[in-house]
Amino acid sequence: MLKYLIQKEFIQLRRNPFLPRLILVFPIVIMCVMPWVMNQEVKNIVVDVVDNDRSIPSQQLVHAIEASGYFVFNGQKPSYNAALSDVERGRADVVLVIPQHYARQLSQGLQPQVLIAANAVNGTKGSIGSAYLGQIVHQAAGPQSVPALRGAVLSLYNKHQDYKVFMIPALFAILLMLMTGFLPALNIVSEKEAGTIEQINVTPVRKWAFILSLKSADIFSSV
Repeated sequence: MLKYLIQKEFIQLRRNPFLPRLILVFPIVIMCVMPWVMNQEVKNIVVDVVDNDRSIPSQQLVHAIEASGYFVFNGQKPSYNAALSDVERGRADVVLVIPQHYARQLSQGLQPQVLIAANAVNGTKGSIGSAYLGQIVHQAAGPQSVPALRGAVLSLYNKHQDYKVFMIPALFAILLMLMTGFLPALNIVSEKEAGTIEQINVTPVRKWAFILSLKSADIFSSV
């Protein structure tokens, strides 16, 4: 009985011009367009730097921020108030204040207390931007401020850490759930509109067999 119901579903898919287009166009849009649209990476974070130490290590930290692909360096400001004024006017998103004796604390093996102030109007941009900037500050501090035992990370999958490559498997799982969810619902609605579902109700076909045939046909057609 299940075999004939699945054959019926494939025949209806060939007769309905809308469902084949949906089965072909919808996965293409999800897999080929959405990874470029659904990008949660935060870039172009405008940062102001206040260098109160003006030493070689502090300038190395400033150059590391300039070289990062996530930040837009807005220049060095003479004071924290001047940098905060840029944040209030919307000209900057994050302020980094390098304290005095930054180089001396590094040479003594201490962790300098670097101030990172972020604009919290855009919470996502502010929090992620602060995390990115904190990683750069931690890396620029050198091996003096970290334990002697250090670990190395080797990425076997997605070596370049491209966000789109991470999104494709998740979108494929979402696509499979959507296709097996709303396509059977569309088939049931079309059966009700055509009036043929009344004929199925008077047959000895069980509900689980009818629903399973709908899902099986949709899975085979989408794959």
